[in-house]
Amino acid sequence: MEEINFSKTEDRKLYVTPLRQLAVKGKKLKASDLMGKGKGTEQILRVLGLRCDTKKYRAKLLKMMAFNPENNIDQFIQECVLEPGKVDSLKELREQKDHFEKLRESYKELQDGKEKLEEIEQKTQDYEKKMRMLGIRELMLLYQELKGKQEEKEQETFRQQNLKQNLQLLEQQRADIETQLEYARARLQAAESNELFSEMQSSIQSMENRLLELNLQISGYEAETGRLKKLQRTLTGPLQWLLEEGIDSDIDRACLGHLAETGYTEEKKRMLFQRLCIFSEGKKELLQEDRVHIRDEERNLSDEQDELSRQLTLLESNQLIEPKRITAAKKLIENELVKRGIHTEVRTFAELVQDIQNEEWRMAVETFLGNKRHNIIIDGKYCHQALEILHENRIRTATLVLTDKLPEADIVPGSAAEQLVIPNVYARRYANYLLNGIHLCRDLKELHDHPKGGLMSDGTLAKSYAVSLMNMKDTKVCLGSKAVKLQKNEVLRRKKELEELLSALGEKKQAVQEKLRWMEEVIWRADVYEFSAPHRLADRMEEKKETEQAIHQIKSNPDFATVLEEQQRAKKYFDEIMEHSRRNSSEAGVCRERISEGEKQLKQLAGEIYLLQQQYDAECLRHLELKRPMLEEYAKLQKRQGGIRVIKEKTIINLRGEVEESKRKMENAQLEYCKIARMDMLQYGPKHIPFYREQYRNIANVKIERVRAQLEEQSKKLESAFMNDFVAEINETVTEAKLEIESINRELKRIPFGNDTYRFVMREKADRAVFFRICRRLRDYMDSPEVYMNSMRDDEEMEHDIQEFMSVILEEEDESEYTDYRKYFSYDMEIMSNQGSEQVTADLSKKQGSASNGEKQTPYFIILAASLMQYYPRESCCARLAFIDEAFSALSRERIEQMVKYLEINSFQVIYAAPPEKISSIGQFIDSTASLVITGRYTNVVEGLIKQNEI
Repeated sequence: MEEINFSKTEDRKLYVTPLRQLAVKGKKLKASDLMGKGKGTEQILRVLGLRCDTKKYRAKLLKMMAFNPENNIDQFIQECVLEPGKVDSLKELREQKDHFEKLRESYKELQDGKEKLEEIEQKTQDYEKKMRMLGIRELMLLYQELKGKQEEKEQETFRQQNLKQNLQLLEQQRADIETQLEYARARLQAAESNELFSEMQSSIQSMENRLLELNLQISGYEAETGRLKKLQRTLTGPLQWLLEEGIDSDIDRACLGHLAETGYTEEKKRMLFQRLCIFSEGKKELLQEDRVHIRDEERNLSDEQDELSRQLTLLESNQLIEPKRITAAKKLIENELVKRGIHTEVRTFAELVQDIQNEEWRMAVETFLGNKRHNIIIDGKYCHQALEILHENRIRTATLVLTDKLPEADIVPGSAAEQLVIPNVYARRYANYLLNGIHLCRDLKELHDHPKGGLMSDGTLAKSYAVSLMNMKDTKVCLGSKAVKLQKNEVLRRKKELEELLSALGEKKQAVQEKLRWMEEVIWRADVYEFSAPHRLADRMEEKKETEQAIHQIKSNPDFATVLEEQQRAKKYFDEIMEHSRRNSSEAGVCRERISEGEKQLKQLAGEIYLLQQQYDAECLRHLELKRPMLEEYAKLQKRQGGIRVIKEKTIINLRGEVEESKRKMENAQLEYCKIARMDMLQYGPKHIPFYREQYRNIANVKIERVRAQLEEQSKKLESAFMNDFVAEINETVTEAKLEIESINRELKRIPFGNDTYRFVMREKADRAVFFRICRRLRDYMDSPEVYMNSMRDDEEMEHDIQEFMSVILEEEDESEYTDYRKYFSYDMEIMSNQGSEQVTADLSKKQGSASNGEKQTPYFIILAASLMQYYPRESCCARLAFIDEAFSALSRERIEQMVKYLEINSFQVIYAAPPEKISSIGQFIDSTASLVITGRYTNVVEGLIKQNEI
């Protein structure tokens, strides 16, 4: 700098070199050697050490120049002494808030959609209930029609039996009449014969009496032989199996196959049949036991078939099947929570699993989880209340997960937990707890490397250093979005299997019943059968033949006739018997005609019953789940009304009207949801019930859980951005500002200005109290918002303050109100005056009216110095140049000395501009003085102090 001819002094006068005559070592500078205004200004700022641009510096200087001590001290200190804060996190905070609000809006829309879907589900259940009732009543109407026809058939059958009994009685009478008629005819014939007839009658009579005896014996032996023939046909026909099982020898079986014939002795027949009787008793007991077992098994399979039909109905409506005990326990817990004023979802772990990543691992993972899949998951906030309900109601059919105690853990890569997609936070934690320790292994070697917990897709499990094979075939799937489809396939498969089993059981039962029926046809006692009847019948038939031949020989030569009188009496008797015979024939004809009509009626009824039975069986097959409740309801109504027909067609018509009304309500709710969800307005009606149930399950168990998790995560991000960025930055700048003020105050304390000492005061504003409460509480957490955010956060007042302060900031339109830390305080200058032995303290803002000019100007220069220190770095070596015009015009000599000293202590190089009368007071405390002397039209700069009389 000394090599540049900036100026020269001659005759005690200072001459400043014009710009065009500047030279370095005598070499004149060119215009290109000089910097432009912009670069030159930047270079000067660097040399001076200023930390701001010229615009900002000018603005601050203007504010300082315009300062009036009687105006707002608070605002002046705020704007001139303290550096504005550079808090840029509010923009990010607002972005986080916007994202949070969008998620909250999405969550609200999903919540509204869920509520509307719950309304749809309620109306759908009402519709399905009415449809079920209609189905039961329609089936009942068909069933009672079938029962009515069956009863009508029974009544007609009973009438036919009476008619047949009457006919049988008439036929029996007919036999007697025929006998009488035969006698009358014989008598008439005898009377009309010649006289020789009476002489020959005695011989014929004796032989005829013998014939009567023979006929009686033959009739008895024929009946016994007929019984033996019937037994023989039964043993060689329907009971051939019993003969083969009970008799070992072919010869003996042949003997029992010819019981009504004469080829075998009575003793042999009796002995073999006695043996067969003993065997049949044991076999009959076994068959009866088989029948009981078949009925029990058939009943069990029918019950299972009914349950499968119920499940299939639910699955076709897109409802996941879970154990009835779990459903009942969930309902009980949910109702008890509502009584306590708590409205929250009560769901199973299975309901909250959205999907399974790889179907290959489904059966292994589900088998490993077992009944834990049906454990109940509830919001952690209400876990203890649910626990109390479980204990108080002695619920032993379900297991409650203590969701509020589940540890947070990340998914372990390669574990079974990785296979489950679960949006719900509590279900996710539970899955991680159960499955993080189970490594999925591709082969035995990998399984061997994970003895504490390893699982293969074929069900091989390593657990606690032991290996076992799980039985996966009995596992019923229930996890993920495909569970309904898989359950439906399994139900259809099992239902078909049951139909085949029931069909086979029916055939087996029919075979057993057929065997028992034929065994019931036989009297299994040897003493009731006359095994000698065939032989004796043959003997009596031979004797009868010989006797008849003898009578025939006698009657072939008759020589007598009856007397005339006898002829007349015989003729009269004969006529009476003939009239009786005609009446009998007429009554029998009427009976036969009625029997014929009844048989036609029975055939017609049988046909109608067959068609109704077919229709009823088809309806039962279509609605197996309705058959049992229909029969139970029918039994109750029949007991109450006492008849077969318990409902009328009008009941069905009324029910159909109720079904249509419930259908209309359901469809209206579906259409309202379509409007809310902006969906196709054609998606309504019963056929879309599965769709809405899928929608509900997707929203309630997946989407809303995902958005809720995102909302919670975003809430954490928002609070984290607020605490870790915004609050932390403001707190940091406040701390730095306090340190800066304290540093200035320490300097001021060492330099009294007359009897006064000064200090800057920062007071917390009342409307920023919540911020300072937060900061004070952070002292318990190492003054670190991050430490607090990672703690348990169980300080309710702190949480309330955070939410309140964040809400106020985000709703404030003027960002600078909260981003500028300076607006968190009110400012003043405290003046401590020594008055004798007492020290009086007063605020500058309250002393403006009573203070002297010096007392007013001193704080101004202190504030000036403090303001300049914000622009000159204290730790850097720089010019620290300052200009003060009309310096210290109102200060006493003592205060001038102290002020100059204060500026020197703070390393300022000050250029003072003062009127001549003040130069003498200031000049003695500074290093150099330059006087401005006016000579004519020019102003000259003269080094040193020039008095007025020296000009």
